[in-house]
Amino acid sequence: MKKLLLTVLGPFFAVIAAVVGFIWWERGAPPGFRPTAVAVDPTTINREHRGVRITGTAHYEARLKQTADGSDDVWYVYPLMMKGDAVGRTIHVLVRTTTEPDTFYGLEDRTFEGFARPPGRLVPRKAREQLEEKGYTFTDDYVLVEEWVD
Repeated sequence: MKKLLLTVLGPFFAVIAAVVGFIWWERGAPPGFRPTAVAVDPTTINREHRGVRITGTAHYEARLKQTADGSDDVWYVYPLMMKGDAVGRTIHVLVRTTTEPDTFYGLEDRTFEGFARPPGRLVPRKAREQLEEKGYTFTDDYVLVEEWVD
């Protein structure tokens, strides 16, 4: 009986531990918690950061609206440049947030706290192409900052 329980429950707990470990590694904190936010700016951030506090100029004129299939969730994605950079067109930081930007502003100095991560599937090829059509280019190692929702 003990061997049977060990045979069944052992792999189950191993898989659970692996999933929790992967989430902890990817987010920098256990599931349900946030990592400590480290102050960075758009030129010093990299994909090794986890929790960040970043200040810069948000380019709202280039914002994209994303929705998930089968969900009412809406995200806004736009470039974040160095504070005061109104003419920059090389994207090193993209911000993804559920807070809709004010439509009256084209640019705004903002501070975000969130997860820094590689863009992966959250920034599909079509989104990149839309930003490139607006005159923006991407650095090879650009970072997505996904704002924390309180």
